[in-house]
Formats: sequence, structure tokens, C-alpha cells
Amino acid sequence: MIIHTSVSSEGFEGILYPGNGSKKKVVIVMSGSNGGMRITQNEAMFYHDNGIPALALALFKTKQTSSDLVSVPVEYVEKAIIYLKSLGYEKIGIDGTSKGSEMALLAGTMFPEITCVIARVPTYFISEGLSGKGKNRGPSGTSCWSYGGKDIPYAPYKTRIINIFKILKQEKELKLLTINSDKDITPETIIPVEKINGPILLISSKHDEVWPSYESACIIEEKLSESSFGFKHKHISYENMSHAAITKVSRVIKMVFKSERKHPKECAADRAQMKKELISWVNDIW
Repeated sequence: MIIHTSVSSEGFEGILYPGNGSKKKVVIVMSGSNGGMRITQNEAMFYHDNGIPALALALFKTKQTSSDLVSVPVEYVEKAIIYLKSLGYEKIGIDGTSKGSEMALLAGTMFPEITCVIARVPTYFISEGLSGKGKNRGPSGTSCWSYGGKDIPYAPYKTRIINIFKILKQEKELKLLTINSDKDITPETIIPVEKINGPILLISSKHDEVWPSYESACIIEEKLSESSFGFKHKHISYENMSHAAITKVSRVIKMVFKSERKHPKECAADRAQMKKELISWVNDIW
């Protein structure tokens, strides 16, 4: 049975898909700066269709959450863990894409109940939030994430206005790599991934034009190796797939990323392989 939760009753908004009905494992799934639940639900349903229970977790831009990526409470994940435990789930993993990878990695360092982390097109540090729409969209002056009512330390943008429509018109794609590479990263903004209590799968793209996910994943890998991390960790980088490291691609995704338009067969092959890696990681490694 599919279960809908609410912020008012359970402390988070989500949709729980039962998979094969087993209570041995469940994966919390989150998407990125697109917000809402469409992509999140698609990714949770991917696990569900492969027999793995999954909770699509809303972060922002839904009726019960903030309209912007601003000081989103990490408590959403904490409350989801409590709820899933109350239903009898034995092991809880988390899978985040893009900005959702920040939350996934961060939550993994904070809550030992999370015993598996999958970070797709990740970043190794916490960034400033985003607010506004269209030509007025830009940095919020706050963190993306908060806990206990306080912002998590973040690296601010140097570019203060991010006109998505202008970028799309000029670049013919969503090219934010320069903007997202130009931040003052300090030690307190770096996610302490070595604290995570379980195996970590990193998925990046060498064709990522949104932010340097390949470089970030390499930094995370190096940090885990240097810290003698006690669990298995793996970094898989794809040659053609865009920043959209998701299992179900819409026409819009193909419109906003050049690599998806120029190399459709190669991107499809990358995704097919990614799907196998995701299921194998959850079923066999975790």
C-alpha cells in the first residue's frame, strides 16, 4: 500500500512505496534544486518497481514545504527515519541527486540510523540557498539546510543574480558550471563524509555543466581513503550523461542539456548502466 505522509502529522511530507513488501531495507529518495515531487517520485518508483521499498521525500516547493531552497530542515530526514523505524523497517538508506546529494551526505553524517548513502552528481560541501524566480532568481543569503532552527554553515555564491532564462538563451543549455565553481569553501562548510555509518556510492558525470560533480566525487573518495573509512565506497563516473543523473528523463531534460541532445544513445547506455549499479548497490553491497 502506498502511504502519503504530512508535515503536520509525521513531521515530513513524503510518499512511501512498499516495493516487494519487505521490511529489511528502505531507501529515502530526494531530488535537487528543481524542488517539488515529480522527479523524486519517479526515482522512488524506480526502486519500488525493482522490489525495493522507497520513500519519496519532499524538500521544498510543495504545498507543505517552503517555496524556495532556503534553510530546509534536516529534521525532515530525521522525522522520516523515526517514522520508518516505527513501521518496522530494519535498515534505512538515502539516495539524493544534485542538491539532494548534499542533504543525503549531510544527513548520513548526522544520523547513524542511515547505513547506506547514494550521492548522485554530488558536491562535497554545503552551499548557499536559492530563492526567487526567472531573472530574479539568486542566492538567498542563507544556507540551503538548517537544523534546530539554525543554518548549517555554507559556502556563498560570488555571483548574486542567476538569470536562468538568459543562460539558456546564450548557452543553449543550463550551463552553471562557472557560477557553481566560484565559491569560498571553508573547512566548516565541508561535509564530514568520514562520519557516515555505511557504504557510500558516488555517481558523477564528466559532462556535468551544472557543477563539478566529478571533481567533488574525487575529493570525497580521497577523503574517505585518507580517513581509513570502515565501509565500502565506490565512485562511478559517466562519460556522456548530463547532470540529470536520474533514471527517467523527460523531454525538458533533453532540451536543457547539450550532451543529452548530441549523444542520446550514449546517454541512454549510461543510464541503463546506472540503473544496474543502483540496484546492485542496494541489494548486494548494503
